[in-house]
Amino acid sequence: MPLQLSSLVFKQKSITEILDSKKFTFSAEVFPPRNGKPADIILGKLDALSKMPIDFISVTKGAMGSMRGGTVPIGYMIPDRYKMNALVHFRCRDMNRREVENLLVDHMYFGTKNILAVLGDPLPGEIPKELDPATHNRYASDLVRQIADMNSGRYLSMELGGQSREGVRTDFCVGVACYPEAEDMDKEIMVMGEKVKAGARFAVTQMIFNADSYSAYVKELGNNKINIPIIPGIRPVATMAHVVAAEKNFGARVPDSLKKALQDCGEKEANKICQQSTVQLIKELRKAGAPGVHMFTLNDVKIIEDIVDKI
Repeated sequence: MPLQLSSLVFKQKSITEILDSKKFTFSAEVFPPRNGKPADIILGKLDALSKMPIDFISVTKGAMGSMRGGTVPIGYMIPDRYKMNALVHFRCRDMNRREVENLLVDHMYFGTKNILAVLGDPLPGEIPKELDPATHNRYASDLVRQIADMNSGRYLSMELGGQSREGVRTDFCVGVACYPEAEDMDKEIMVMGEKVKAGARFAVTQMIFNADSYSAYVKELGNNKINIPIIPGIRPVATMAHVVAAEKNFGARVPDSLKKALQDCGEKEANKICQQSTVQLIKELRKAGAPGVHMFTLNDVKIIEDIVDKI
């Protein structure tokens, strides 16, 4: 029985339990306010999302490497205050394995159920450096394996490189990020295989705008005997500016047809076109067998409300 000191009345479900219990799920991602901003910013957005038929909310470890603390307490407040399931992002590039273990124990005390395990990109202006395998997780699969070890009651030795110590079993449901439009698909499939072998139980894709990309990717995974649930991540846009940001900041491939339709549009017309496009994408993904959609809100929760209403 895993140790959990949280006194939550709301009993969280694992992401895999949610996916098993529903034919199609809706989930959304939020990120903490920039350090120095009031907490009410994110609390208001969580309050709005709690009134929608959302199956779980993910909270990122900052946005694009910016200075945004609060992921751990927000991950606690989502179930405690808003009675919703939470998926907490866990970025490990900045921490050695001992620091990773300590933070994972913090999550255990807070009752965190679901973790999205990512290595994380270098911070803006940071020169990427080789991580020391003796002290750090070099790949996301290494982080997944460390979490899986804790789920099995295996903790780091007090001495570097020593035998693992036995302890209480944690109960984290571990997910990973995946990339249906990766430039090197052979490498992507190999990496996903390593993540699954390490203990990943589900995955959320990068931002996609094309159901065909998703279908081809899932098929390729299946051909390589990688069969965990793959939740497509989508960005419900409302303006041409959102489209430009999706391409520039996240490397998303936005269909030319959508960009062409948005040219020279007024705000109201652009919003209508974008909503129709997102609704159509969700329908296509559902038809393709996706277990749900994960909506990257960039904290614009009103867009999510409009889309869910249309669906």
